[in-house]
Amino acid sequence: MRSSNQPNYLEDEISALLDKYGPLTGGQITSYIGDAPHILVWKTCMTARQLGTFNCARYYLRYDITREDQIRLSPSVLRDFLSFTLVYPRGQKALAVEQSARLANKHRMISLKKLKFARQTLLAMTPEIQKAMSDYACCFIAGDISYFLAHEEPRENAQLGVSVKGSDIDIIVVHANDLMPDIVAEAERQLLAYKFRAMKDPNIGQEIDFLFKPVSKMFSQFSYADIHQKIACKILYESFFLYGRLDLYENLLTEMEFSGTVKKIEADFDKALTGRKETIAKILALNEFDPGNLDPEIQSLFYFSQERLEFQ
Repeated sequence: MRSSNQPNYLEDEISALLDKYGPLTGGQITSYIGDAPHILVWKTCMTARQLGTFNCARYYLRYDITREDQIRLSPSVLRDFLSFTLVYPRGQKALAVEQSARLANKHRMISLKKLKFARQTLLAMTPEIQKAMSDYACCFIAGDISYFLAHEEPRENAQLGVSVKGSDIDIIVVHANDLMPDIVAEAERQLLAYKFRAMKDPNIGQEIDFLFKPVSKMFSQFSYADIHQKIACKILYESFFLYGRLDLYENLLTEMEFSGTVKKIEADFDKALTGRKETIAKILALNEFDPGNLDPEIQSLFYFSQERLEFQ
């Protein structure tokens, strides 16, 4: 294995790859190089004078229990580099502009595909349950899909031991307080059955997560007091409407605005953005480092988060 303190060697190797193949994503570059630490490849691409980058990501707030202040931006610096950053030689800027547009459109189309599947999931319920959802509930979707950042990189679902296609699909159903519990239970049962069918079918391979809650609980979460409430509010803040009562959905958004929660979410975003900028500056300022023994702050913002707190 080459030493992590050979940036010129790595810079030459990356340049040779780009001369041969043209503009590449960070993920493609790391797959070709193989044994170089991802953080060193990222730093080399960001600082090499003869290389340029285009980025097609959007950024959104994420709550991470592995961090002391619990906030970060998603995608992580590494995921941003691997999936949404195109690296190119300075002489190929025109080609890079074209390919970056295609890369952005690729993730947009994947996101729209998953959005369509989310609607199909709700329409797979029986007519009786569909009518109840239409009359008494609103259904919405959030996560990377709502920012057109969904991906289809294969990953394993630990529960079933099957491979699924990239981003999961989070569906939230907020229903009237007086909706009969047996109707809610039946809707959950039908969605759960559809979820397992979708994951087991290799032609579909989509993972669906869903949550039902009454309006009263959603309203109480606007207090934005603990991490569960913050996640619930952030999901509504970034959501796309899917099905049901549009007036109920718009009322939730209005109440979240009036409660001051939107300002709190946006303030947390600004704080997380500052933390990300400071971490990037720290990495770029390092002359020599051991990628396996980095400052915890750098570790937590550069790499993927390995823990997830379920939404409520």
